[in-house]
Amino acid sequence: MSGDSLSNRPSTDEFSDEQRKELLREVRCQTNLHWNYRHLKSLPSELLEEGQHVEQIYLKCNLLMSLPNNLGCLSRLAYCYLNGNDLRSLPDSIELCGLQSLSILMLSGNNLLHLPEAISGLIGLQGLYVDHNQLRELPRSIAALPILTRISCCCNPLTHLPAVPFISRPTIFFDNNPEMSYLPFSLLRQLRSGETWNPVVIQTCRCFQEKVVINNTVLISLSGPVKNDHPHSLVLPSQITTITSSEKGSPVLPSLRELCLRYIWNEKENSKDDIQRRKTRKQFFVLTSDFLPLSLCDILEVGPVAYCDTPSCKMPIFTFASIKVVTVTVTAMMHVKGSVVPAVMYFCCDTCAQQYSQNIHWMMDEFSVWLCGKLDTACSIELI
Repeated sequence: MSGDSLSNRPSTDEFSDEQRKELLREVRCQTNLHWNYRHLKSLPSELLEEGQHVEQIYLKCNLLMSLPNNLGCLSRLAYCYLNGNDLRSLPDSIELCGLQSLSILMLSGNNLLHLPEAISGLIGLQGLYVDHNQLRELPRSIAALPILTRISCCCNPLTHLPAVPFISRPTIFFDNNPEMSYLPFSLLRQLRSGETWNPVVIQTCRCFQEKVVINNTVLISLSGPVKNDHPHSLVLPSQITTITSSEKGSPVLPSLRELCLRYIWNEKENSKDDIQRRKTRKQFFVLTSDFLPLSLCDILEVGPVAYCDTPSCKMPIFTFASIKVVTVTVTAMMHVKGSVVPAVMYFCCDTCAQQYSQNIHWMMDEFSVWLCGKLDTACSIELI
Protein backbone atom coordinates (compact mmCIF):
# COMPACT_ATOMS: atom_id res chain seq x y z
CA MET A 1 0.00 0.00 0.00
CA SER A 2 1.35 3.44 -0.93
CA GLY A 3 2.34 6.14 1.53
CA ASP A 4 -0.57 8.27 0.33
CA SER A 5 -2.99 5.47 1.08
CA LEU A 6 -1.53 4.93 4.52
CA SER A 7 -1.84 8.62 5.33
CA ASN A 8 -5.58 8.40 4.64
CA ARG A 9 -6.19 5.49 6.95
CA PRO A 10 -7.88 6.27 10.27
CA SER A 11 -5.70 6.65 13.32
CA THR A 12 -5.60 3.68 15.65
CA ASP A 13 -7.38 5.55 18.43
CA GLU A 14 -10.32 6.73 16.31
CA PHE A 15 -12.17 3.43 16.70
CA SER A 16 -12.25 1.20 19.73
CA ASP A 17 -11.65 -2.53 19.34
CA GLU A 18 -15.37 -3.13 19.76
CA GLN A 19 -16.21 -0.55 17.10
CA ARG A 20 -13.75 -2.09 14.69
CA LYS A 21 -15.29 -5.53 15.19
CA GLU A 22 -18.75 -4.11 14.52
CA LEU A 23 -17.60 -2.24 11.41
CA LEU A 24 -15.83 -5.31 10.09
CA ARG A 25 -18.93 -7.42 10.64
CA GLU A 26 -21.04 -4.90 8.74
CA VAL A 27 -18.58 -4.70 5.86
CA ARG A 28 -18.35 -8.47 5.52
CA CYS A 29 -22.07 -9.19 5.78
CA GLN A 30 -23.77 -6.32 3.95
CA THR A 31 -23.80 -4.79 0.50
CA ASN A 32 -25.51 -1.60 1.75
CA LEU A 33 -23.72 0.24 4.56
CA HIS A 34 -25.77 2.74 6.56
CA TRP A 35 -23.18 4.86 8.34
CA ASN A 36 -25.05 8.16 8.61
CA TYR A 37 -24.56 10.30 11.73
CA ARG A 38 -21.70 8.25 13.16
CA HIS A 39 -19.22 11.11 13.66
CA LEU A 40 -16.74 9.40 11.35
CA LYS A 41 -13.62 11.48 10.70
CA SER A 42 -12.27 9.07 8.09
CA LEU A 43 -13.34 5.90 6.34
CA PRO A 44 -12.35 2.78 8.29
CA SER A 45 -9.61 0.73 6.69
CA GLU A 46 -11.85 -2.35 6.92
CA LEU A 47 -14.08 -0.89 4.22
CA LEU A 48 -11.27 -0.59 1.70
CA GLU A 49 -9.65 -3.88 2.60
CA GLU A 50 -12.73 -6.13 2.57
CA GLY A 51 -15.53 -4.09 1.00
CA GLN A 52 -15.07 -4.84 -2.70
CA HIS A 53 -18.62 -6.27 -2.76
CA VAL A 54 -20.27 -3.13 -1.29
CA GLU A 55 -22.82 -1.48 -3.59
CA GLN A 56 -24.18 1.40 -1.50
CA ILE A 57 -22.63 3.60 1.20
CA TYR A 58 -24.59 6.12 3.23
CA LEU A 59 -22.25 8.56 4.99
CA LYS A 60 -24.54 11.52 5.54
CA CYS A 61 -23.64 14.08 8.23
CA ASN A 62 -20.34 12.71 9.44
CA LEU A 63 -17.09 14.61 9.99
CA LEU A 64 -15.18 13.53 6.89
CA MET A 65 -12.66 16.08 5.64
CA SER A 66 -11.01 13.88 3.00
CA LEU A 67 -11.41 10.63 1.12
CA PRO A 68 -8.73 7.95 0.65
CA ASN A 69 -6.86 7.85 -2.63
CA ASN A 70 -7.63 4.16 -3.09
CA LEU A 71 -11.41 4.54 -2.91
CA GLY A 72 -11.47 3.15 -6.45
CA CYS A 73 -10.96 -0.35 -5.09
CA LEU A 74 -14.70 -0.44 -4.31
CA SER A 75 -15.39 -1.55 -7.86
CA ARG A 76 -19.06 -2.49 -7.29
CA LEU A 77 -20.03 0.74 -5.57
CA ALA A 78 -23.12 2.19 -7.26
CA TYR A 79 -24.46 4.76 -4.76
CA CYS A 80 -22.30 6.98 -2.58
CA TYR A 81 -23.97 9.50 -0.27
CA LEU A 82 -21.60 12.01 1.33
CA ASN A 83 -23.97 14.87 2.06
CA GLY A 84 -23.27 17.10 5.03
CA ASN A 85 -19.61 16.38 5.72
CA ASP A 86 -16.66 18.78 5.64
CA LEU A 87 -14.98 17.67 2.41
CA ARG A 88 -12.80 20.37 0.85
CA SER A 89 -11.91 18.47 -2.32
CA LEU A 90 -11.78 15.07 -3.90
CA PRO A 91 -8.18 13.81 -4.15
CA ASP A 92 -6.68 14.41 -7.59
CA SER A 93 -4.90 11.05 -7.31
CA ILE A 94 -8.07 9.05 -6.50
CA GLU A 95 -8.59 5.92 -8.59
CA LEU A 96 -11.89 7.18 -9.78
CA CYS A 97 -11.75 5.11 -12.93
CA GLY A 98 -12.11 2.05 -10.69
CA LEU A 99 -15.59 3.22 -9.71
CA GLN A 100 -17.15 2.43 -13.07
CA SER A 101 -20.32 1.12 -11.42
CA LEU A 102 -20.94 4.34 -9.52
CA SER A 103 -24.32 5.69 -10.59
CA ILE A 104 -25.20 8.33 -7.97
CA LEU A 105 -22.68 10.56 -6.19
CA MET A 106 -24.06 12.94 -3.57
CA LEU A 107 -21.66 15.58 -2.26
CA SER A 108 -24.07 18.34 -1.27
CA GLY A 109 -23.53 20.35 1.89
CA ASN A 110 -19.75 20.09 2.04
CA ASN A 111 -17.02 22.70 1.53
CA LEU A 112 -15.76 21.55 -1.86
CA LEU A 113 -13.65 24.17 -3.59
CA HIS A 114 -13.18 22.18 -6.80
CA LEU A 115 -13.87 18.84 -8.44
CA PRO A 116 -10.98 17.06 -10.17
CA GLU A 117 -10.95 16.63 -13.92
CA ALA A 118 -10.42 12.93 -13.19
CA ILE A 119 -14.14 12.75 -12.50
CA SER A 120 -14.44 11.86 -16.19
CA GLY A 121 -13.42 8.34 -15.16
CA LEU A 122 -16.83 7.77 -13.57
CA ILE A 123 -18.27 6.46 -16.81
CA GLY A 124 -21.33 4.94 -15.12
CA LEU A 125 -22.35 8.15 -13.35
CA GLN A 126 -25.95 9.20 -13.92
CA GLY A 127 -26.52 11.73 -11.14
CA LEU A 128 -24.13 14.23 -9.54
CA TYR A 129 -25.30 16.38 -6.63
CA VAL A 130 -22.98 19.14 -5.40
CA ASP A 131 -25.41 21.73 -4.05
CA HIS A 132 -24.35 24.02 -1.20
CA ASN A 133 -20.59 23.88 -1.70
CA GLN A 134 -17.94 26.48 -2.62
CA LEU A 135 -17.46 25.57 -6.28
CA ARG A 136 -16.51 28.40 -8.63
CA GLU A 137 -16.66 26.18 -11.72
CA LEU A 138 -17.44 22.64 -12.81
CA PRO A 139 -14.72 20.51 -14.41
CA ARG A 140 -15.00 20.54 -18.19
CA SER A 141 -14.34 16.81 -18.34
CA ILE A 142 -17.76 16.24 -16.79
CA ALA A 143 -19.24 16.90 -20.24
CA ALA A 144 -17.67 13.68 -21.53
CA LEU A 145 -19.57 11.39 -19.14
CA PRO A 146 -21.64 9.17 -21.46
CA ILE A 147 -24.83 8.52 -19.45
CA LEU A 148 -24.97 11.49 -17.07
CA THR A 149 -28.61 12.61 -16.86
CA ARG A 150 -28.71 15.03 -13.92
CA ILE A 151 -26.38 17.61 -12.38
CA SER A 152 -27.52 19.63 -9.39
CA CYS A 153 -25.13 22.44 -8.46
CA CYS A 154 -27.41 24.99 -6.81
CA CYS A 155 -26.17 27.41 -4.14
CA ASN A 156 -22.52 27.63 -5.14
CA PRO A 157 -20.42 30.69 -6.08
CA LEU A 158 -20.28 29.47 -9.69
CA THR A 159 -19.26 32.19 -12.13
CA HIS A 160 -19.96 30.16 -15.28
CA LEU A 161 -20.99 26.77 -16.61
CA PRO A 162 -18.84 24.64 -18.95
CA ALA A 163 -18.83 25.91 -22.54
CA VAL A 164 -18.15 22.47 -24.05
CA PRO A 165 -21.11 20.39 -25.29
CA PHE A 166 -22.34 17.60 -23.02
CA ILE A 167 -22.42 14.19 -24.68
CA SER A 168 -25.45 12.98 -22.73
CA ARG A 169 -27.44 16.26 -22.66
CA PRO A 170 -28.13 16.14 -18.89
CA THR A 171 -30.59 18.31 -17.00
CA ILE A 172 -28.57 20.89 -15.05
CA PHE A 173 -30.04 22.58 -11.99
CA PHE A 174 -28.10 25.72 -11.06
CA ASP A 175 -30.46 27.99 -9.14
CA ASN A 176 -29.15 30.44 -6.55
CA ASN A 177 -25.62 30.90 -7.83
CA PRO A 178 -25.36 34.65 -7.14
CA GLU A 179 -22.12 35.18 -9.06
CA MET A 180 -23.32 33.62 -12.32
CA SER A 181 -24.38 36.19 -14.88
CA TYR A 182 -24.34 34.53 -18.30
CA LEU A 183 -24.65 31.28 -20.24
CA PRO A 184 -22.33 29.80 -22.87
CA PHE A 185 -24.34 29.84 -26.08
CA SER A 186 -23.49 26.23 -26.92
CA LEU A 187 -24.84 25.08 -23.57
CA LEU A 188 -27.91 27.27 -23.85
CA ARG A 189 -28.89 25.33 -26.95
CA GLN A 190 -28.63 22.09 -24.98
CA LEU A 191 -30.48 23.37 -21.91
CA ARG A 192 -33.35 24.75 -23.98
CA SER A 193 -36.68 23.01 -23.39
CA GLY A 194 -39.15 25.39 -25.04
CA GLU A 195 -40.68 24.98 -28.48
CA THR A 196 -39.76 28.46 -29.70
CA TRP A 197 -36.54 30.44 -29.60
CA ASN A 198 -38.04 33.63 -28.26
CA PRO A 199 -37.97 33.19 -25.33
CA VAL A 200 -35.50 30.36 -24.85
CA VAL A 201 -37.14 28.43 -22.02
CA ILE A 202 -34.76 26.65 -19.66
CA GLN A 203 -35.62 24.74 -16.52
CA THR A 204 -33.62 26.74 -13.95
CA CYS A 205 -32.92 30.42 -14.31
CA ARG A 206 -33.35 32.22 -10.98
CA CYS A 207 -29.61 32.73 -10.52
CA PHE A 208 -28.81 35.51 -12.97
CA GLN A 209 -27.82 38.97 -11.85
CA GLU A 210 -29.87 41.98 -12.81
CA LYS A 211 -28.46 44.78 -14.98
CA VAL A 212 -25.48 42.86 -16.33
CA VAL A 213 -26.10 44.50 -19.68
CA ILE A 214 -25.87 48.28 -19.37
CA ASN A 215 -26.53 50.45 -22.43
CA ASN A 216 -26.06 47.39 -24.66
CA THR A 217 -22.56 46.91 -23.22
CA VAL A 218 -21.09 44.13 -21.09
CA LEU A 219 -17.94 44.19 -18.99
CA ILE A 220 -15.73 41.13 -19.24
CA SER A 221 -13.09 40.09 -16.72
CA LEU A 222 -10.27 37.72 -17.63
CA SER A 223 -8.68 37.72 -14.19
CA GLY A 224 -11.43 36.46 -11.95
CA PRO A 225 -14.20 38.20 -10.00
CA VAL A 226 -13.71 41.88 -9.20
CA LYS A 227 -16.87 42.48 -7.21
CA ASN A 228 -16.04 45.76 -5.57
CA ASP A 229 -15.26 47.74 -8.71
CA HIS A 230 -17.30 45.85 -11.29
CA PRO A 231 -19.95 43.72 -9.58
CA HIS A 232 -21.76 42.95 -12.85
CA SER A 233 -18.84 41.82 -14.99
CA LEU A 234 -18.84 38.53 -16.91
CA VAL A 235 -16.10 36.23 -15.64
CA LEU A 236 -14.81 33.98 -18.43
CA PRO A 237 -13.00 30.69 -17.68
CA SER A 238 -9.56 31.43 -16.26
CA GLN A 239 -7.85 29.45 -19.05
CA ILE A 240 -8.92 32.10 -21.57
CA THR A 241 -6.15 34.71 -21.44
CA THR A 242 -6.86 36.60 -24.69
CA ILE A 243 -10.15 37.56 -26.25
CA THR A 244 -10.99 39.67 -29.27
CA SER A 245 -14.11 40.81 -31.04
CA SER A 246 -14.56 40.88 -34.79
CA GLU A 247 -16.46 44.15 -34.50
CA LYS A 248 -13.36 46.30 -33.96
CA GLY A 249 -10.62 46.81 -36.53
CA SER A 250 -8.75 44.17 -38.50
CA PRO A 251 -9.11 40.49 -37.56
CA VAL A 252 -6.77 39.37 -34.79
CA LEU A 253 -4.96 36.07 -35.31
CA PRO A 254 -4.58 33.46 -32.58
CA SER A 255 -1.14 33.14 -31.01
CA LEU A 256 1.30 30.44 -32.14
CA ARG A 257 0.83 28.86 -28.72
CA GLU A 258 -2.90 28.56 -29.30
CA LEU A 259 -2.45 27.21 -32.84
CA CYS A 260 0.00 24.62 -31.52
CA LEU A 261 -2.47 23.45 -28.90
CA ARG A 262 -5.25 23.16 -31.49
CA TYR A 263 -3.10 21.22 -33.94
CA ILE A 264 -1.89 18.69 -31.36
CA TRP A 265 -5.41 18.22 -29.96
CA ASN A 266 -6.92 17.62 -33.39
CA GLU A 267 -4.18 15.13 -34.29
CA LYS A 268 -4.96 13.19 -31.12
CA GLU A 269 -8.73 13.27 -31.56
CA ASN A 270 -9.10 12.64 -35.29
CA SER A 271 -7.72 9.11 -35.55
CA LYS A 272 -10.05 7.09 -37.78
CA ASP A 273 -9.91 3.64 -36.18
CA ASP A 274 -9.07 2.08 -32.82
CA ILE A 275 -5.64 0.85 -33.86
CA GLN A 276 -4.67 4.23 -35.31
CA ARG A 277 -6.22 5.97 -32.30
CA ARG A 278 -4.06 3.97 -29.88
CA LYS A 279 -0.99 4.62 -31.98
CA THR A 280 -1.73 8.33 -32.20
CA ARG A 281 -2.47 8.55 -28.47
CA LYS A 282 0.86 6.88 -27.71
CA GLN A 283 2.66 9.29 -30.02
CA PHE A 284 0.76 12.16 -28.44
CA PHE A 285 1.87 11.33 -24.92
CA VAL A 286 5.47 10.87 -26.06
CA LEU A 287 5.33 14.23 -27.81
CA THR A 288 3.74 16.09 -24.93
CA SER A 289 5.95 14.59 -22.25
CA ASP A 290 9.28 14.89 -24.10
CA PHE A 291 9.01 17.99 -26.26
CA LEU A 292 6.41 20.38 -24.86
CA PRO A 293 6.61 22.63 -21.79
CA LEU A 294 4.79 21.27 -18.78
CA SER A 295 2.34 24.18 -18.87
CA LEU A 296 1.16 23.17 -22.36
CA CYS A 297 0.94 19.50 -21.34
CA ASP A 298 -1.33 20.46 -18.46
CA ILE A 299 -3.60 22.47 -20.77
CA LEU A 300 -3.86 19.59 -23.26
CA GLU A 301 -4.54 17.05 -20.54
CA VAL A 302 -7.63 18.96 -19.37
CA GLY A 303 -8.84 19.71 -22.90
CA PRO A 304 -10.48 22.68 -24.66
CA VAL A 305 -12.40 25.38 -22.84
CA ALA A 306 -14.87 25.55 -25.72
CA TYR A 307 -15.34 24.71 -29.39
CA CYS A 308 -15.98 27.23 -32.14
CA ASP A 309 -19.72 27.98 -32.35
CA THR A 310 -19.58 27.95 -36.15
CA PRO A 311 -21.24 24.59 -36.96
CA SER A 312 -18.92 23.85 -39.88
CA CYS A 313 -15.79 24.60 -37.85
CA LYS A 314 -15.95 23.33 -34.24
CA MET A 315 -12.26 24.15 -33.75
CA PRO A 316 -11.08 23.60 -30.15
CA ILE A 317 -10.38 26.72 -28.10
CA PHE A 318 -7.84 26.75 -25.29
CA THR A 319 -6.47 30.20 -24.41
CA PHE A 320 -7.66 32.49 -27.24
CA ALA A 321 -11.20 33.22 -28.39
CA SER A 322 -13.09 35.68 -30.52
CA ILE A 323 -16.39 36.23 -28.77
CA LYS A 324 -19.78 37.73 -29.37
CA VAL A 325 -22.30 38.40 -26.62
CA VAL A 326 -25.99 38.19 -27.48
CA THR A 327 -28.88 38.68 -25.09
CA VAL A 328 -31.68 36.18 -24.55
CA THR A 329 -34.70 35.82 -22.32
CA VAL A 330 -34.87 32.45 -20.63
CA THR A 331 -38.46 32.37 -19.35
CA ALA A 332 -41.76 33.67 -20.62
CA MET A 333 -41.99 35.96 -17.57
CA MET A 334 -38.58 37.49 -18.30
CA HIS A 335 -39.68 38.00 -21.89
CA VAL A 336 -42.75 39.94 -20.75
CA LYS A 337 -40.69 42.02 -18.30
CA GLY A 338 -37.94 42.70 -20.84
CA SER A 339 -35.22 41.12 -18.71
CA VAL A 340 -32.30 39.57 -20.56
CA VAL A 341 -29.43 37.17 -19.90
CA PRO A 342 -26.12 37.45 -21.79
CA ALA A 343 -25.03 34.43 -23.81
CA VAL A 344 -21.38 34.19 -24.84
CA MET A 345 -20.57 32.80 -28.28
CA TYR A 346 -17.03 31.46 -28.72
CA PHE A 347 -15.27 31.51 -32.10
CA CYS A 348 -11.79 30.26 -32.95
CA CYS A 349 -10.86 33.54 -34.70
CA ASP A 350 -12.35 36.83 -35.85
CA THR A 351 -12.58 35.60 -39.45
CA CYS A 352 -14.73 32.65 -38.43
CA ALA A 353 -16.98 34.92 -36.38
CA GLN A 354 -17.41 37.33 -39.28
CA GLN A 355 -18.15 34.60 -41.82
CA TYR A 356 -20.71 32.96 -39.55
CA SER A 357 -22.51 36.28 -38.99
CA GLN A 358 -22.63 36.83 -42.74
CA ASN A 359 -23.69 33.31 -43.71
CA ILE A 360 -26.54 33.09 -41.21
CA HIS A 361 -28.32 35.98 -42.96
CA TRP A 362 -28.97 33.63 -45.90
CA MET A 363 -30.57 30.89 -43.82
CA MET A 364 -34.34 30.86 -43.32
CA ASP A 365 -34.95 28.26 -40.60
CA GLU A 366 -36.47 29.44 -37.29
CA PHE A 367 -33.23 29.28 -35.32
CA SER A 368 -31.19 31.15 -37.96
CA VAL A 369 -33.74 33.94 -38.28
CA TRP A 370 -33.84 34.33 -34.50
CA LEU A 371 -30.04 34.28 -34.12
CA CYS A 372 -29.56 36.65 -37.02
CA GLY A 373 -31.59 39.26 -35.16
CA LYS A 374 -29.58 38.65 -32.00
CA LEU A 375 -26.25 39.04 -33.82
CA ASP A 376 -27.42 42.28 -35.43
CA THR A 377 -27.91 43.73 -31.95
CA ALA A 378 -24.97 41.99 -30.21
CA CYS A 379 -23.61 43.73 -27.11
CA SER A 380 -20.52 45.88 -27.16
CA ILE A 381 -17.67 44.44 -25.14
CA GLU A 382 -15.40 46.21 -22.68
CA LEU A 383 -12.47 44.46 -21.03
CA ILE A 384 -11.67 45.24 -17.42
